[in-house]
Amino acid sequence: MKRARIRMLLLFAGCGAAAVAHAQQQPPPYTAPPSLHPDATSAPGQQTPPASQQPRSTPEAPLPQPDASTMDLRAIKPLSTQPPVPARMSNAMQKAANSNVHPAAETPSAMSTGVFNIIAAYRASHVAALAAGTPSRLAGLVRDGKLYLSLHDALALAIENNLDVEVGRYSLALADTDLLRAKGGGTLRGVDYSIQQTAAGVGATATPLLITTTTQNGSPTNASVTDLSQVTQIGNTQQQTLSQNNTDTFSVGPNIPVFDPTVIAQVGYLHRSNQTSLIGTTDTTDSTTSSDPGPLSFLSAGVDYQQGFSPGTQIDAFASNAPSVLYGDTSQYDPFHTPSTSVTVTQPLLRGRGRSVNLRFLRIARIDQRVSRLVFEQQLLETVYGVSRLYYDLVSLGENIAVKEQSLAAAQRLLQDDRNQVDEGTLPPIELTRAQALVSSSRLDLIQSRGLYRQQEVILREQLVRNLADPAAQMLSIVPTDHITVPDDVPVPDVPTLTADALANRPDLAQAGLQIQANELAANGSRNGVKPMLNAYANVQTRGSSLVPYQTIGSAGNGMLQAPAALTTGGLRLSTIYQAGIQLNLPLRNRIAQSDAARDAIQLRRAEARNEKLANDVRQQVENAAIALENAHEAYTAAVESSNYQQQLLQAEIDKFSVGASTNYMIIQDQAYLAQARSTEVAARSDWMKAQMALDRSLGDLLEKNRIEFEDAVEGHVP
Repeated sequence: MKRARIRMLLLFAGCGAAAVAHAQQQPPPYTAPPSLHPDATSAPGQQTPPASQQPRSTPEAPLPQPDASTMDLRAIKPLSTQPPVPARMSNAMQKAANSNVHPAAETPSAMSTGVFNIIAAYRASHVAALAAGTPSRLAGLVRDGKLYLSLHDALALAIENNLDVEVGRYSLALADTDLLRAKGGGTLRGVDYSIQQTAAGVGATATPLLITTTTQNGSPTNASVTDLSQVTQIGNTQQQTLSQNNTDTFSVGPNIPVFDPTVIAQVGYLHRSNQTSLIGTTDTTDSTTSSDPGPLSFLSAGVDYQQGFSPGTQIDAFASNAPSVLYGDTSQYDPFHTPSTSVTVTQPLLRGRGRSVNLRFLRIARIDQRVSRLVFEQQLLETVYGVSRLYYDLVSLGENIAVKEQSLAAAQRLLQDDRNQVDEGTLPPIELTRAQALVSSSRLDLIQSRGLYRQQEVILREQLVRNLADPAAQMLSIVPTDHITVPDDVPVPDVPTLTADALANRPDLAQAGLQIQANELAANGSRNGVKPMLNAYANVQTRGSSLVPYQTIGSAGNGMLQAPAALTTGGLRLSTIYQAGIQLNLPLRNRIAQSDAARDAIQLRRAEARNEKLANDVRQQVENAAIALENAHEAYTAAVESSNYQQQLLQAEIDKFSVGASTNYMIIQDQAYLAQARSTEVAARSDWMKAQMALDRSLGDLLEKNRIEFEDAVEGHVP
């Protein structure tokens, strides 16, 4: 029985051996020490790293430095040099920003705004109901109730069905509506700069996937229970805004012309006495009476036409029969038999003059269109990164379940072997109790590992399915078909080159620069608003006598105009008037306009500072991600070596136990430590993959590396 027990222990020591990754040697003084059991290198599952990556002997500890520090600065790599910000976006960013592709289901129906679309221009556009996503793709991946999922399939499902991405598509349509509003002479309602970051999942909290038998300071067989309720916090998404203005809002600035032609008309019936003066009444105190003039009837009508142009020029033309209605002595049902007409042309000379001022909202709207596309691309990057992280965490949690199953099986075999020896009287009963405790602890580890896997499935499923209640989305479990493979070669990233690529390819940085351009246009408008209002006008009237009334031309951006006073005011019947002049509106001290211009200038500088801070953040993200990738690769190599050492230690204890030089307790302890080493190896492999994805995220090329086209994502279909 003793030989059988040794064979079972040898089988456990060899099961589930992890693949060896090769990493660069750690710099002194943190070089890995030599094996504690050099004679046990023949333990099952051992793999020898290449000679170039063999641990060297530990150097002598460095002497204290003159500043009393014990850090050997010669062992730390210098900081990388940083390249300047490129003058323009990369070609890929320009292509995305200038793309003309629109989402089909999220875009409003065609808005007919042509001059001759007399009826269609007054019909509200229609936006289709929220689409159901692509349940057919999901159904095609489900077999026997299980969703067999590759990483590319997971990303395709997320881009097509994820509601955060769907919200981004609607934001693209918002920018288009602002452009249409600006073409009519309106102010802008703004675009959405917010993006949603994917939930972290439970994989982050499981690192380094500790097992219960090694988390206690006392007996290695003491167990503890992990609280799984933390998924309620880490399963939620986080919102981030890419706005460089934060809560700052720019002033509207000077009024702008209403570019859409506007017609103001009125018509009515009027019945009056034939009396041209209020003092011409009948005297009833004497015998002389005037003749009864008799009632008169009229159709009163007036029509006014207004239109503005980009230089600031505005035309106001009207015709009415007001003089005939007020002074006529014959009933008249033709309102334009003898009309009164007026044409006025107004041109600003200071405030509101020039295309740069009057087209500022149109130019900002076009910039916002490009911004919205880059914000959408950033949302895609965040979704691809988040779903990839959730996917590979699920892969690692599945691998951890396999490790826990192997540990439980080995513990059960040890328990059975101890039970046989206790029955034969060759082993004290207390050793059987220890083996039973190890089985219970290993079973608890397996239960917790399966619970983490199930929670990760729930979080990942939400990212892939639009409606969780959809019958087509029902599945029993998710089976990832891709695995993590750590390359043998140690990554040696060229940080300056990577940083230069990131500065040209990051959509969040590119859209921030476009926001600065839009802010400059807004600030130019408020600077123009400081000038006094000085307008030149020319007016021609027939059958009228009133002067051109003073009024502020244009609108505050809402497109609403007021009917001119002359539309309902008559004059002498035969007057023809020619007028021209200057209108001046001079606010003394001008404090409001000065305040708006100063505030907008300050806000512009604040936005520029935030933009520079974002560029610095990109630089440090790239360098930190590169460092993290190197460290993750070396940590994985160390984890593989640690697993090998634990196998050697277990083999040594087995060898000593076979000659009576060790105890059953030591073997149980080494079994628990070996299981922990294997779980740590799984976590280290997961950390390397997440470090690689974090570097790709910082470079802004996740879409390209995952073969995802921007325009396909906009249309909601990934091949």
